[in-house]
Amino acid sequence: MPEKEHSGIRRQQPLASWLRAGIEAFLYSSVFISLCAFGLTVETYLLTGNEVSLPMAGFVFLATLFTYNTSSLQRTWRGWGTSIAGQSWSIRHQRELTVLALLSLAGAVVLFFLYELRINLWFVLALALISVGYTVPLGRGRIKPFRSVPLLKVFLIALVWSAVTVLFPLIDAAVQLDSQVILIWVRRFLFILALALLFDIRDYTYDRRTRTLTFPGLLGEHYTRYLSLGLLLLYLLLVLLTEQGAILISLMSAALVAGLIVWNASEEKPRIYYALLADGAMLVHFAFVYLAVS
Repeated sequence: MPEKEHSGIRRQQPLASWLRAGIEAFLYSSVFISLCAFGLTVETYLLTGNEVSLPMAGFVFLATLFTYNTSSLQRTWRGWGTSIAGQSWSIRHQRELTVLALLSLAGAVVLFFLYELRINLWFVLALALISVGYTVPLGRGRIKPFRSVPLLKVFLIALVWSAVTVLFPLIDAAVQLDSQVILIWVRRFLFILALALLFDIRDYTYDRRTRTLTFPGLLGEHYTRYLSLGLLLLYLLLVLLTEQGAILISLMSAALVAGLIVWNASEEKPRIYYALLADGAMLVHFAFVYLAVS
């Protein structure tokens, strides 16, 4: 009898190990956050009543996947990091992430030209430069990563994400960039900015060690949460002025979920809190809108 019990435990341990490894790969390979970008892109089509373009949504997914893995690409080129136990997941799997980055870049290029996506190539390259330069030094190291510029990184995140998930699909759909579109873009910018502040809270010790001034360093963790909640309230105000019916309820619900995540954020929270919940608030945002229009 004891032997059977021990055998059952041995069978359960590999299963739990495989499950944990799968969740880590899903989150830390940036597949999950790329799905969030995919969802927000589809949501833009739903909010404006345009037909969903899966090639465009797929392009955004692959471009996001490439951008978030450029650090691994850079480390591989420079010969940094080896798969050493105890290092971060991305360092231990940098070779796999490098391959993933190259495949996602190739896929994004194929989709862009195969489906003749109608977005200005220079606009795409400008946002790509900002995205890559966020973590990777440019000009052979002469230009420091943009994230090291005091108080700038959260605005860059919100700018790129709102432009890619709102302007890219609508420009491709030949929608006129009128006041309605601008308001959707501003709403998205505020929502992403509120969430981006959480990652300043998460990285507070690291940013302080590297002498990078961020909002928690300027205001403190407590008031940074209040600033994030204030941005969500401003977002809600714009939603109340521009939406109605089921869409209004869905966007208010998404803001409430995000507000709860912000309220409970702290530097002591594990990284999975931010990888799963803070990023996941964007996917919840999409899901509520999708349910509202279905």
